[in-house]
Amino acid sequence: MGKIPDEIMRHRLPGTEIKRVGGRFYIQRVKCVWVPEEKKRRKVVLEFIGSVTPDGIQPKRVRRVPTKAVLYSKEYGATWAARHVSCDIFESLEQHFGDEAKWLYVTALLRCVHPSAMRYIEHKYETSYISEVFPGLDMRSESISVRMKALGHNRDGICAFMREFVPSGDWFAIFDGTSVVCRSKNIREAQYSYNSRGCYSSQVNLMYAVALKDDGIAPVFYKRYPGSIRDVSAFRNMANEMGLVTALVIADKGFTKKSECERMERDGLSYIMPLRRNSREYSREPLQKAGRTGFHGRFKYNGRIIWYVGESPSSADSRHKCCLYLDENLYHAETVSRATKEIGQENSVALQKAAEKQLEFGTFALRTNLLDSSPETIYRAYKTREEVEQLFDMYKCEEQFATTGMHSAETQEACLFLNHLSLMTAYRIYDRLKKNGRLKDYAVQKTLEHLLKDIRVSRFGDKQWQLEPVPKAARLALDAIGLTLHDSLDKSENLFTNS
Repeated sequence: MGKIPDEIMRHRLPGTEIKRVGGRFYIQRVKCVWVPEEKKRRKVVLEFIGSVTPDGIQPKRVRRVPTKAVLYSKEYGATWAARHVSCDIFESLEQHFGDEAKWLYVTALLRCVHPSAMRYIEHKYETSYISEVFPGLDMRSESISVRMKALGHNRDGICAFMREFVPSGDWFAIFDGTSVVCRSKNIREAQYSYNSRGCYSSQVNLMYAVALKDDGIAPVFYKRYPGSIRDVSAFRNMANEMGLVTALVIADKGFTKKSECERMERDGLSYIMPLRRNSREYSREPLQKAGRTGFHGRFKYNGRIIWYVGESPSSADSRHKCCLYLDENLYHAETVSRATKEIGQENSVALQKAAEKQLEFGTFALRTNLLDSSPETIYRAYKTREEVEQLFDMYKCEEQFATTGMHSAETQEACLFLNHLSLMTAYRIYDRLKKNGRLKDYAVQKTLEHLLKDIRVSRFGDKQWQLEPVPKAARLALDAIGLTLHDSLDKSENLFTNS
């Protein structure tokens, strides 16, 4: 970089630096900071001031919006649909959080429509008709930050709210966990551990309980644990906190523990738990017989042939039984991917072990205390846990919820709760699409963000708000969800109130 001319340098201010870019000169505010890791000082740019000419400093251009400017058009359809399906959520928030319920509810709905960082919530609030339904909320990022810290301390209130949505009677309680990457050094739960993708990083374990009943599926409870805590260790703690009394508990291998199964039997809870292939709780004798002659029968599930062995309880006073299954598709897939790796390189001993190992390909066993249920019924009930995998796909991929930007345990807890509220609302839309057979055509978040957000309201001057013409794609999306939007804004809002 060449020397800065004197007629330019004479305009330099204390604590600033002038740089040449191309044929022009710019001034910026800088300071030096000490970097302990590098043991040297480093220059940091604080602010860009403007350009410099021989005549002086020309300040940077700042786009200014008049403070009294009135928006004439606001988003309506997406937040209207989200409000329509989540009236009871707001009522429960008012019961447990009082005056804080409004900002919680509004923030959750806005992030459900379009997941974004908290600093953008104020803009989304002001450009949505929800600011007319819940007027006067302070949605500045500074205000939300203070409220989130207070909310993070109120885990008792959060748990009390979530217990309101834990079903009673007959229902499936599906448990599963996932890892959330978190690199904040201020969060104690962020610990180094391996996740299911083989990544060794600082992370927090997030465990979820999903309720599955005849009327649909819904996330009902969550809890975070240190990254080093395994699911099987945290299951009982979470079950106690959510007040689990009556349910059919379905979980993955990570939750299966003999002592935990025995405790659920004593507590009167029904369960279906998968066993590891090396478990000694089930017999491998059926696998050693020629062909499939050791199995008791077979059935079809999603176009796949499933063989089964319904073992009897080990003793007259036994409270559980084990069922062994063999999936033909899985058997052939594992045979091709695992049994062909060392072909032509084995000795006689290795060949014998490979033959014995191949007997277990495509198999898995379930332990349950549903003694009167058939193996097919138990299998189909267990397969409902695929719904929780869909939940995590929506949580991480579609809704893109993340807590990596949180710098304290309290704000992370608050962020997880806001994510939970958004997820509850999203699943209300998901259930409607599923019941109407429209999941192949519409995804929840894309429907809200790209289709229903095109439904807008407008006003001229001080006149009342009125609905703008609804695009055809948005109207078809409403039909897929099963909602009807009236031509009159008053009628649409009355429909929300009455529902």
